[in-house]
Amino acid sequence: EMRRRCPICRARIPPTKEMVTSLLSLRTMKQKLEDDNNTSSELYGNTCRCLKGAEDLVGSDWDGVTVLEDNNDKPPVVMPDYITKAIREGDIKAFLRWINANRKEDRANASLTIDTVSIPALSAATACGQLASMTHLLQLGANVDGRTIFGGTAISYAFEGELEDVNNKVKLLLSWGASFFPERDCSREGCVSEARKSGHHEVARLLESELGG
Repeated sequence: EMRRRCPICRARIPPTKEMVTSLLSLRTMKQKLEDDNNTSSELYGNTCRCLKGAEDLVGSDWDGVTVLEDNNDKPPVVMPDYITKAIREGDIKAFLRWINANRKEDRANASLTIDTVSIPALSAATACGQLASMTHLLQLGANVDGRTIFGGTAISYAFEGELEDVNNKVKLLLSWGASFFPERDCSREGCVSEARKSGHHEVARLLESELGG
């Protein structure tokens, strides 16, 4: 059981809405894959592993109702399509202009939507290999551990591209305090495995090092 206990009464702290949303989404995806008789695919295996991690995180004793109250329970700002394109293509001027146009909104933590899946801007920039955009987003307050609905974080999107790009992306995220989570794709072991599988052995050693811990 991974959920924390209250230091005073030792009762388990309820899961957050984000944790519950991730759990329910993974259950829905697993069921859909089973309904489609798609249980031998890599996607099904990954979904089952992520679901196990989400269930461990929420805890078997969860009552199915109670969640931790979030004092900042605002949905993320959704990026317009032209800013999504700017992130993808590394058009820093365009997306900085958009962020600075309304500083009352938390646009550094805005999300883009692909097929109903919400992805934080930092994760999108990481997946696209836009190191300069990643740096600007972090400097403007992007959450280095911002998660998609399926639990992925920016560091789990880092293993695309050339070795130097992957190395720099991982170093940047770790330097900003990127965390690891129980789900395989977000665990340190999972990231090390993905780095080795992609041939990025230097990155794997970095993740296993003190910096990666």
